Amino acid sequence: MLRAVKRLVLVLLAACGTEGPATGTPDSSGVPDGAAAGRLEVQALGVQGFLLRYGGEAVLSSPLFTRQSTFEVGANIPLEADTQAIESGLAGQPLGELRAIISGHPHYDHFIDVPHIMTLAPGARTYTNLSGRHMLAALAPDRPGCQGTPSPVIARDRVIALDDSFASHVDYTNCPDQRPAGAPLEGSWITVPGTRIRMMAFCSMHPDQIGPIHFGEGSVDTDQCELPEAASGWLEGKTLAFLVDFLDAAGEPAFRVFYQDAPTDAPLGQVPAALIAAHPVDLALLCVGSNDAVENEPTAILENIRPRFALGGHWEDFFDDASAQPEPLPFLDVDEYVRRAEAALPGPPDRPLVENGVDRPVRHVLVQPGTRFTIPAR
Repeated sequence: MLRAVKRLVLVLLAACGTEGPATGTPDSSGVPDGAAAGRLEVQALGVQGFLLRYGGEAVLSSPLFTRQSTFEVGANIPLEADTQAIESGLAGQPLGELRAIISGHPHYDHFIDVPHIMTLAPGARTYTNLSGRHMLAALAPDRPGCQGTPSPVIARDRVIALDDSFASHVDYTNCPDQRPAGAPLEGSWITVPGTRIRMMAFCSMHPDQIGPIHFGEGSVDTDQCELPEAASGWLEGKTLAFLVDFLDAAGEPAFRVFYQDAPTDAPLGQVPAALIAAHPVDLALLCVGSNDAVENEPTAILENIRPRFALGGHWEDFFDDASAQPEPLPFLDVDEYVRRAEAALPGPPDRPLVENGVDRPVRHVLVQPGTRFTIPAR
């Protein structure tokens, strides 16, 4: 019975380790930096967390190190970020280079660890949606109408809502009916201050997790005085997908990365053809969980963006301890997902993908937590 309940809750929550040798030339932190040789370094941190590093600058898609039991989540018991697990999971990572944390929706499995990560990486800003910004307003140094002093304290200008209609960077070409009043239809690039990193967001979606049941649906629409106490309080808001560009010295994309943290029904979450024509996608970071709740995934998104390489994450049972051997989410057909991904990316890559220091002539990999990849230049 307990296992059945666990499986049910797992499916409701799913939005979507093998440690190997480093690749590239180690820096003082002991973490590879292949940028000098024209490579993008990728560290898989588990669930949908990826650390992307190029040219001494890094972008992190928000990982999940905090692990709550099925009972805690299902019973709506208050949850707190496991700061010890976060620090252990990020040990040895170049947090001094981290400039941006991205999250397409702030469900707890994508967002509960973000505040503590921001304290570990004081040079990083978080790019998310309005629901996420309203949540993290609970940690702002100025909180009108709120009592006490938040802990930690995160300045308001470190949390950017890309779907703020007054400063929108979201492309609504594929969903004009979702465009809020005052926001332009076409998206625009936002540059991370002081970096050669830019990004643009795209209207996306989050599927129901099981049948008509949708966990964490809705938005947090006003600034909060406290972070959500239970998993159900981390409401998704308007889900986004991202393009992230690492620019060269001339201001042109050296590497373009597509990121999703929830699978979608086309054309939501897809990139307009003109952007792909202007510069192709080098790497796609895709969400495997709940892909069977939408149509034709990952085939549709891979046909849309036509990346050189794709990595599939968020497939593992994130109620298990992070140190346990990863197993798929219950009822998730990982083998079928991999088959479709490989069929959508036919032919060998232009240059081999490097996985844990070994050349692999493949274009799609189902990611094991702890794995390191090197994406070669074109």
